[in-house]
Amino acid sequence: MQTRLMQWRDMFDIAVKWRRIADPDQPVLWLDQMPARSLSRGFNNHINLIRGQIINIRYLHYFDKILNFIKDRILVYHGAYNPRGLLEVRQALESVSKVEDLLPIMKFNSKTRDGFTVNSKVPSLKDPGKEYDGFTITITGDRVGNMLFSVDSQTTEDRTQQYQSEIESLYKDLTSKGKALMMSSDLDADAVCNLVLYLVYYFCNLMPLSRGSSVVAYSVVMGALMASGKEVIGRIPKGKLLDFEAMTTSSADSFSKTAKSWMNLQSLPSWYYSLPSVGETFPTIRTMIEVLNTDSTLHCPKKS
Repeated sequence: MQTRLMQWRDMFDIAVKWRRIADPDQPVLWLDQMPARSLSRGFNNHINLIRGQIINIRYLHYFDKILNFIKDRILVYHGAYNPRGLLEVRQALESVSKVEDLLPIMKFNSKTRDGFTVNSKVPSLKDPGKEYDGFTITITGDRVGNMLFSVDSQTTEDRTQQYQSEIESLYKDLTSKGKALMMSSDLDADAVCNLVLYLVYYFCNLMPLSRGSSVVAYSVVMGALMASGKEVIGRIPKGKLLDFEAMTTSSADSFSKTAKSWMNLQSLPSWYYSLPSVGETFPTIRTMIEVLNTDSTLHCPKKS
């Protein structure tokens, strides 16, 4: 009987299946497995940050970070296409402290009068110097209260293949170092942790799922680190989001350093190794639903 080696998608698909069971009303789909006609058009992961007078407070913590990125790109744009007006634009940007303040600046150039888009880039680790398309920021409108500030990740076949090639390379390195870690205590477990977080960095920027990419990614991080002998003690800071942290961070290494500062990793206690198998403990859909709906507060008391 032949067995197939586990691939990166298999690892993530375990979390995807649990996510589907946790909330069956919200389908979680791999976007590259959608019908060909949908893929050919490109599938948008669309998030409204500000729409009219509605502000999406879930992402509020990242508004300043995105704003600074936009300001940098505006200066680059005017430096290339409007060099005579660059000084005026630079002076105007100095007084910009919120996204709404960009609306008057849009009128400095006829091509941006009705709005503009800004694209982020994600650097490759596999091929230094190469960059992948990240997300697209769009701002349109003519006044406060009549404005759209949104973020899109476009799922096209070419973009998906580029990211999957990066993820496959990291997963190959991860399995190699993971095996070495199991056979020798001399190997630095931090190297394995970095590879896990690098892999998740590209997964979050790819946004390969119809929903739930962030929780799936973080579940994989915790599981992979447990497999390497580490336990996540810390919590994600209030207002922070794993997927947006990856999307708004300029490199995989910077993202890894930030995420590790949240996690407060410690070695697994000895009793972890005597825990029963998840598959044997929750063998049916019913038992999975029951454990997902269990009140865990009695089993996880808050630390004083």
